[in-house]
Amino acid sequence: MRRSTWISTTCAAVLLVGGCATDTDTAATTTATPSPENCAPVTSTDLATEDGWIGLIDQAPDTVSLVIDDGRGRTVEHRSDQEQVLASAIKVVHLAAYAQAVASGTIDPNEQVALSDWERWYVPGTDANAHPNALTRLGIANAGTNATDPNATVRIDDMVSAMIQESDNSVPDYLRYRLGDQALVDAAAAGGWENFEAPSMVADMLSVFDPELADADTWETAQKWAFDPQFRAQAEASVQVPTYEDQVSRVESSFRGGSAEKLNAMYRAFTDGTYGAASDTILRQLEWQPAGDSVRGIGFKGGSLPGVLTQGFELRRNDGTVATAVWLTDGLSADRFDQAMTQFGVQQQLIVEAMLSPEVLDRIACVV
Repeated sequence: MRRSTWISTTCAAVLLVGGCATDTDTAATTTATPSPENCAPVTSTDLATEDGWIGLIDQAPDTVSLVIDDGRGRTVEHRSDQEQVLASAIKVVHLAAYAQAVASGTIDPNEQVALSDWERWYVPGTDANAHPNALTRLGIANAGTNATDPNATVRIDDMVSAMIQESDNSVPDYLRYRLGDQALVDAAAAGGWENFEAPSMVADMLSVFDPELADADTWETAQKWAFDPQFRAQAEASVQVPTYEDQVSRVESSFRGGSAEKLNAMYRAFTDGTYGAASDTILRQLEWQPAGDSVRGIGFKGGSLPGVLTQGFELRRNDGTVATAVWLTDGLSADRFDQAMTQFGVQQQLIVEAMLSPEVLDRIACVV
C-alpha cells in the first residue's frame, strides 16, 4: 500500500529538565494570569525557536488552544475551552481505562497477548514506523513493519508502553475492542472529561485515504479491517495518496477533537489521587523518561497529524506541587509542519520551562 509520509500520530520526546527558576512560596490557589507589564513584541515565525512558538499564538491565535498551570497559583490559558484535533494526545484516555482495568483486576498486566491479536489493528506505513520501532525496543523480531512470528506473544503492559513511548496506533483500538467503549467513557469522565467519544485510529487512518469511510460507522470500519481479510485487501488496493492540503482538510473534518481544558484536567487527575490505585500504572507509563534533580517525575503524551501538533504534560516536583500543561496547534502549512516536526523538542522544552519558570510563563502570558 502506498502511503504518504505525512500521516503520523507519533510525537516522541526527549526532555531535558534543567534547573529553571521556581518560586516555592507562591500560594497554591490557582488563578488566571493577567498579561504581564512591559511585554516585548514577539515577531518571530521560526518554529525552530521558542520565540517562534510564542509568536504563533499572537500571529495565528485561532490555531492554538493551551493551558499551562504551574501548580503554584498561576495559570495561562488561550482558547482553552475550544475543541481541536488531539491526534495521539488522546491516547491517555486509553491508558487511563487500561490502568483502571488493572486496578480492578479485570486485566493482568503480565498477560501474554498474541502478536497477531495486536497487529490485526495495525495499518502498516501510517505511523512513521512507530509500530516496528516498538517491536524492536521490546526485542520482538520484525520485518520492518510486522512481527516475523505472529504466533509469538507479548505482555499487554508492554503493548501499552508502545502506545505511550513510540505512539503505536494499533494498541488504542485493541484496548477499545478489549475493554469496550464504556470503559473509555468512564475513564475520561473520572478525569473530568464528560461525554467522551471513543476514536478509532484504524478508521481515522483509512479515512484519510478514502474520505467516504469517514461518513461510515468508524468502529465498524475498524473491525472490518481487523477481522475481514477481503475488506482489508480492498482497502489496500484502492489507496490513493492525497495532497498534504487534502490530508489536513480530512483530518480537521473527521478526526476526534477535544479541548486543552479537558485534557489538562485529566493530567491533573492523574496526579491528585482521583484515579486511586490506577494512578500508579498511569504515572509509571507516562513517566518513562528520567526527570531532573528538582522533579520527582514528568509524564507526557504528544501527537501529530497533517497540520496538527499536540502536547500534554504533567510535572511532579519534589515539594509535592504539580504542574500541568496542554498545547494544541492546528492549521500548520506544509513547510511549517515540517519545521515543527524537525524541531519539536524546542516546543516541548518551552512547555517544561513554562511549568517551572515564572519568567518563561510570563513570556507566554504576554501573547494570550
